[in-house]
Amino acid sequence: MDIKKATVALGLMAAVYAGATKYEAEEATLADGASAKGTYVDLNQGSISFDNVSVDAAGKYTLVIHCAGAYGEKDNNIVVNGAAAGTFHVDEGTDYVDISTSVTLKAGANTVAITSSWGWIKVDYIEINSFESKAFNISKTLVTANATAGAAKLYGFLVENFGQKTISGIMTGNMDNYTLNKDFKTHEDVADIYTRSGKYPALVGFDFLFSTGPNASGSWNKAYDQKALFLAKNLWSQGGIPAFSWHWKDPTDKVDAFYATQTAAGDGKEYTTFRVSEAFVSGTTNWNKESAAYKGIIADIDYIADYFLQLQEDGVAAIFRPLHEAGGNWFWWSNSTTGEQYAALYRLVYDEMVNVKGVKNLVWVFNPEASLDVSWNPGADYYDIISVDIYNNDNDHSSNSSTFDSFKEKWGTSKMLALSENGPIPDVNNMHTDQAVWSWWMPWYSSWSGKWPGQTANSVWKSNMDDERIITFEDMPGWENYTPTALPRSTVNASNQIIFLNNTLSLTTTAGNISIDIFDLQGNRVMSLHKGPLSAGTHQFSLAGVARGSYIVRAKGTELSATRRIVIK
Repeated sequence: MDIKKATVALGLMAAVYAGATKYEAEEATLADGASAKGTYVDLNQGSISFDNVSVDAAGKYTLVIHCAGAYGEKDNNIVVNGAAAGTFHVDEGTDYVDISTSVTLKAGANTVAITSSWGWIKVDYIEINSFESKAFNISKTLVTANATAGAAKLYGFLVENFGQKTISGIMTGNMDNYTLNKDFKTHEDVADIYTRSGKYPALVGFDFLFSTGPNASGSWNKAYDQKALFLAKNLWSQGGIPAFSWHWKDPTDKVDAFYATQTAAGDGKEYTTFRVSEAFVSGTTNWNKESAAYKGIIADIDYIADYFLQLQEDGVAAIFRPLHEAGGNWFWWSNSTTGEQYAALYRLVYDEMVNVKGVKNLVWVFNPEASLDVSWNPGADYYDIISVDIYNNDNDHSSNSSTFDSFKEKWGTSKMLALSENGPIPDVNNMHTDQAVWSWWMPWYSSWSGKWPGQTANSVWKSNMDDERIITFEDMPGWENYTPTALPRSTVNASNQIIFLNNTLSLTTTAGNISIDIFDLQGNRVMSLHKGPLSAGTHQFSLAGVARGSYIVRAKGTELSATRRIVIK
């Protein structure tokens, strides 16, 4: 987020207007090329600073920006008292529209500035109104049916803490300096946070950056993957939270790149011209299953799904954020893509992983750009959490509350909100003052010459990580004995009810009618082990006659829903 400092000058004359306080743009302080045009201001690439925006009491207020996207759709920044307060989006059009968002103001005089990101809008005036907060009504169940116990515990932990505490995180980058099978705390990006704050982050991010593409089979790429997977297992075993992203390379393997433009990739670097539209029947969002594009997409999804199945077999759950920064034209999955096409691709990733491959250990995240149109929404049945990526300037620890509130307004209140990428961390006091308490935050890495953890001073790192409202690794309860109150106990305990050893399946359950089925990894039922009453206790079933391979066991009953991947050797 590129914030230009607004010039502070003369105060404005304010008038009471229809129950709101109105401030005219042409009476504001203009800088960096913003130009008054009689009754409105052309922002151009400058800034409009409304000085002396006065309120009687400190708190949250609704900011209305009366503006027009006369030069095309644009995103621009809101700065309050020198700190970033979020962004706002204006669709293309010559008619003036009201854009509403929220800001936190101090009692007395404030400075509210509109600064250029894309610039080039017309601004007539702003209004300050009272703010009415919408309560969250978070779903108590995962979107994935028969999710593993680990996933249920992880989701329950997120639900229990949302709005009260924020989980600390860090993204990992370089793996060359990490020794396979060593403790996750020895990874340089994780250790860096401990050096800065005296505590470890509870959430650690990993990337399938090198898992697909034309070089995926190389020894270095494979080593990177194996290190990331081991770190995720080790982190989970100690009570931490693994979170995966996927910078997905060209699915047709023509170039080793995920960026869709030369500008995004950088001068002289590869970028892909692949577009998701190549996988559809022309003019529709129906998949052309005979196309090379579709086959490449499916092959890549299945490859990543197999990694998640490895984690699932080891009892590990994780957060997964596929197709991130939806709407950004820098990635192929969003470039020259309609909202409907993106939504179809997201649903394909989910359906292939969950319903075909049997991945049940994930908490799914939908990660749109702040200005994204709702047509990009894959549907609330396909994700558990909504997140956004925001990079403020160095030492800008604002809560980004306007984005938080705009997401509530646009996407609804049934999903938790997370800050899935950031530079400076949002200060815990700001988050709670602004009623914008993100589920977690995760600065990008310090390895590979990354600057992002260093955008927060060590003193701020320490004060936040020491605050009881921030969850560090040291605060985590441990997954083995943890039962969240947000989810039914029978769901949480499900994974411990199926044990597979020496080709014998053991199921522990309460009395009732139980069905136990074996499926292949394509979702086809191979056999039914049992259907009907079972007494309370542990029951054993021999699988000695089943062909070697990987399978999914599903057990269902009135108080039971359990899934486990098994390998018959």
